[in-house]
Parts: sequence; structure tokens; C-alpha cells
Amino acid sequence: MSAPESLDAYPLRQALLPGAPGLPLFATRGPVDWLSRPERYQVVCEGRGGRIYAASEAALEEAQQLLRDAYGTQLVLRAPEVHTFTDPAGRGPFEPVMFLRIKSPRDRCVGLLRELAKRRVRVIEQDVRRDDLVLRAEVRLADALGLGAAAARLTNGTAAVWIWLSRYEAEWPPPAGSAP
Repeated sequence: MSAPESLDAYPLRQALLPGAPGLPLFATRGPVDWLSRPERYQVVCEGRGGRIYAASEAALEEAQQLLRDAYGTQLVLRAPEVHTFTDPAGRGPFEPVMFLRIKSPRDRCVGLLRELAKRRVRVIEQDVRRDDLVLRAEVRLADALGLGAAAARLTNGTAAVWIWLSRYEAEWPPPAGSAP
């Protein structure tokens, strides 16, 4: 299913407002190419403000830091939003489903697995290696926010977490027996 706009590859959005009059970042409409990294995020001027379009939470944090470094207190960041859209066929709202890969030492997995269950993560595959557990899973983006920090806290910084957009889904979790 393709989404209706070209920026749907960026499921996290964050509004930017000028904290000082005449901030030059927002002088012209359109993408601010020199601040954007299209494979990770886009910074776009929209009206009197702007918006970050990010592919993942890590990409959003990278863009936020770049903008803070460039503009400091001249820029106000609103709360991040998860992008959803309504299907024209009337099947309801579609929301981003993320593919998740976690590698963690086996002796640190108990708390991490509990956290994943609380976040309604659907495990697709578990690979037990000598000293590590590697999980491949899917999760709604709204449930995945903050997962990297939680995994670091629960495993004393030993887990590695990768998250990227898989697709937009109308119903989560998918009905039993449906293919991902």
C-alpha cells in the first residue's frame, strides 16, 4: 500500500517554530537541503515555521541536535508526532509499523523481553547465538518511541537496537494468520 504523500517515508514529524523574529532558516518555503540528510531526515520550511520529517527516532534526535547546534535558543521544537493517514478506501487510519532488530547479551535479556512485551512487539524470529540473543520483530512506531533508551538502561548499554520503517498498517497487531 503506498501512502498519499512523498514524505510518508518519514513517519516521525516535529514542528519547528522561530523563537526569535526573522530567523533566516524559515525565510523561504521548501526543503532546507543543506540541513537535510534525505536518507534519514528532511528539514522543511512551512509557513512561519518548519518541520523535521524523520525516518526513525534516532534520525529525529540527530536532526534536533543539528538544529540546536545551528540555532540554539532561537528555535522552538514542538513535541514529536507519529504520522498517520486515512485510507481513501475507508479502511481507517494507517500507522507506521517499524521493523526492529535487537542484539543483546543473553544474560541481560529478561528485563528487555518484558519491556518488549509491554510495548506489544511482535517477535518474528529469535536467534540464540553463543552469548547473544538476536531478535527480529515488528512494532508500531508509537510503541517504539524511547525503546533504544530503555534497552540501553535494561542491559547496561550492551544491547544494540536498529529500527526502520517497514510499512503502514491499518490494524495493529495484524489479525492472526495474516502475512506481514
